[in-house]
Amino acid sequence: MNKFLLKLVMLFSPLWEKLGASIPHLTIILRTKLMMDDRRPNALTLTRGQQQTKKDRKGGSFILFLISFLMGCFYLFVFGLGNDWILPMFVYCAAFMTMLALTLIADFTYVLIDVKDNYILLPKPVNDRTVLLSRLLHILIHVSKIVVPMALPALIFLAVKAGVAGALAFVLLIVLLTLFSIFLINALYLAVLHITTPERFKEIINYLQILFSVAIFAMYYLVPRLVNSATLKDIDLMQKKYLYLAPPMWFAGGWVAITEGKWSAVYIGLLAAEIILPLVSLWLVVRVLAPSFNKRLGMMSGSGAEAPVKAVKQGRKRGYRTLAKWFSKGKTEQMAFEVVWLLTGRSREFKLKVYPSLAYAFIYFAYWILGGGNGKPGKVWQELPETRMYLVLLYMSCFAFITAISNLVYSSRYKSAWVYYTAPLEHPGQVLTGAFKSAMVKFFVPYYMVICAFILWVWGPAVIPSLVLALVNITVVCLVFALMFLKKFPFSKELNMQQGSNKWVIGIVMLIVPGFFGGMHYFATYSMPILYIFIVLSGVLAWLIYSHYRDTGWVKIDQAE
Repeated sequence: MNKFLLKLVMLFSPLWEKLGASIPHLTIILRTKLMMDDRRPNALTLTRGQQQTKKDRKGGSFILFLISFLMGCFYLFVFGLGNDWILPMFVYCAAFMTMLALTLIADFTYVLIDVKDNYILLPKPVNDRTVLLSRLLHILIHVSKIVVPMALPALIFLAVKAGVAGALAFVLLIVLLTLFSIFLINALYLAVLHITTPERFKEIINYLQILFSVAIFAMYYLVPRLVNSATLKDIDLMQKKYLYLAPPMWFAGGWVAITEGKWSAVYIGLLAAEIILPLVSLWLVVRVLAPSFNKRLGMMSGSGAEAPVKAVKQGRKRGYRTLAKWFSKGKTEQMAFEVVWLLTGRSREFKLKVYPSLAYAFIYFAYWILGGGNGKPGKVWQELPETRMYLVLLYMSCFAFITAISNLVYSSRYKSAWVYYTAPLEHPGQVLTGAFKSAMVKFFVPYYMVICAFILWVWGPAVIPSLVLALVNITVVCLVFALMFLKKFPFSKELNMQQGSNKWVIGIVMLIVPGFFGGMHYFATYSMPILYIFIVLSGVLAWLIYSHYRDTGWVKIDQAE
């Protein structure tokens, strides 16, 4: 794939040479950049959580192309909406633009703000125009590998349904939409860099990547449910004049104007906006935003000077130490509590893996609401207080906590774990329980409180005993999981080096154990005395498992290593 794209780009070598680039240098730089793209996990392949190997990663571009094509096929369902073309084209452009923007943020960021090649290229006898042109062509190739396969299914569909004119108008639409999306991302990056530091900028990008993961998950489950709604099918967008300010409406209206020959003032205005505004945005990117953005990028490699300021700000945040004293028993547990609290807040890899799981329970619940009641979400919502569906929401919440504690072991800076072995630890299990408590207080307790507030709002105070029993049961479930799989020090193992043979065991435990406790809880809700007995029994069981986990000795730690 990369060889074909490279040859395609180098067909214009005479033009690149007239622009002042050295063709041999340009070819080598582009070949190297594309090779590195294949080796780096990208956003759409979602392989950041998979096991890394020391072997070269091959076929990354083909996988990216394939997944983008499948996503493009997924978008075809919008063409079944409405009685005319404006609604499906609006929904398609909105979905395409949103996904493209999130993909550019989550994956294209590595291409855009990667300045490491400057350390290699600038000292070499390579002229500035070659370096600049190689970066621009690399960006063009990278974007094309996402946009072209994603738009191809719709192009084929429209060529059949709307004819040659519809297909050609769609090509123009995709090109202009891509230019406008790149403008929005550049403007967003520049605005953020102006109001914050480069280090904070990286943190913001990490949260946008988390948003991307949640958006992918939500789109897969919720969008098909939403677009099947009868109210959405019958809506007339042309009557919603406020939508004329939305970019998807420009592209949808412009495509309809060209394809169906609608030349009223409204459609001419939308077509003009579709063509003129992306071209103006392209000019702004090249002449205005790019120079300022390049200056700000230069700060990315010199952001170490802000460390003392950050240290001062961190020194003011003493709340976690108070929590550590409240929930810890002994200095060892308190130390582990504080270390895990701080590291989970600073590790971008940890947040990227754990934070998206916090939204999954709500997405699953919304999926059930939208799909029940014979396609009538309002009917399901009205009947919800008469059901015991709150148990499903409660026990699904434990998956988020299991995800958090299962990632406590791994870090890209795992070599720093030597401090555990040099410290005078008589009972290493206290480190494990301190880490467990820290993760529970920081991630699960606030999350559980939000779920409880929602449940109390819908089902009322009568379910409070069930909320208590669910909390104790989930603690038991997570302690069982920790006892079986987490007898390792926090952040002491290399990132993404999970043993593949244990993944299916972990998956079974995550399904069977919460399901068992949830089933027992369901039957207990029919009798309040039995419910209270279960609370006592689960509390005793949680204490026994916790005590056993806290007594973990060096032999167990060494065997786990």
